Amino acid sequence: MTDLTPIIYADTAHISEKFLWPRSEPCHHGKRFRLTAASGQRLAPRNPTISIPPVAKGLELITSVQLRNIESQSDFSPRPKGYQKYPIRMDEECLRYSSQTKLGFIFGIARALGMVGFFLALFAAFVSMVAIFFASQSPQSSFNYNEMLSDLISVYIYILGFCLLMWGGVRLIYRSFPNFAAGFQPGPMWELNRRTGMVTVFANSAKKSTAWKVAYELPFHEFDCYIQSSPMSQGIAQYNLSLVHYSDEAHVALVGMFGVTSRLDQLAAWDMVQRYMDTSQPLPDIPVFEMYRSLDPTTIQADKEIDRPPRYWRDMDDETFNYKIVELQDRLSEFYYG
Repeated sequence: MTDLTPIIYADTAHISEKFLWPRSEPCHHGKRFRLTAASGQRLAPRNPTISIPPVAKGLELITSVQLRNIESQSDFSPRPKGYQKYPIRMDEECLRYSSQTKLGFIFGIARALGMVGFFLALFAAFVSMVAIFFASQSPQSSFNYNEMLSDLISVYIYILGFCLLMWGGVRLIYRSFPNFAAGFQPGPMWELNRRTGMVTVFANSAKKSTAWKVAYELPFHEFDCYIQSSPMSQGIAQYNLSLVHYSDEAHVALVGMFGVTSRLDQLAAWDMVQRYMDTSQPLPDIPVFEMYRSLDPTTIQADKEIDRPPRYWRDMDDETFNYKIVELQDRLSEFYYG
């Protein structure tokens, strides 16, 4: 029987007032560390009391439909067997992240290239056939349309077949051997623990010998958040977040969990992380946390006070959910830029 007892906060659990505590240790950051992990604009800690999560990596992280699909599985439980050792977690106790294995990354790239290549080749084949047809109608044309069409079809059959093999082949591998194709590193890279208020940075998640070995375990309030920008190929700046300890060279790259998105979404992500870690506030009200709300003491009390429906997101229809996304985008713009 799965234990669904709410968590108990440790004495070290985080509240926003701890950001005001004095810092006694000097900074030991090297030049290289400052130019990479601690680069960009430092975001001041806040005490966000309004739940305005990011869109792409917040509200849309898991949709209402996906929640219902997860819940319909016969072995569903908010705390499945062995969940404590999952390399990726996003629940009432912690945010934990691990990256894919190199093989999983290669499979993902191959599938994406196969899918994009297939549709591009299909479009190119159609355009080529239309162009050849009109060119053959010209009085000055000296080639035979049927012969050209036959040669063209032969070429595109090979191209389409190759792309389809990449796309379909990898999909088949994903279905047949999911742990092999989409596997993650043996251990996590980092963890933000709501129950204890601690940030854990692991040594090397890629090797079994060092997986789960702790490099740093430090209080959340001793970390600063930096927003870093990088231009995309179109010249539009995209942003990501980096948590850096004020003294030690301990670094959490939040880009893995919250991606590279707009500045607006990243500001919202930082506020959501602060609300998540602050045990005086309930869990952020987004679909991914709904199944865990009854397992967090502060959230239980907060939901009881406002009489929040326990299945608010899970019972929401698609039309209403899409409206919530548009509404959130407007609220984000007004809150941060208004």
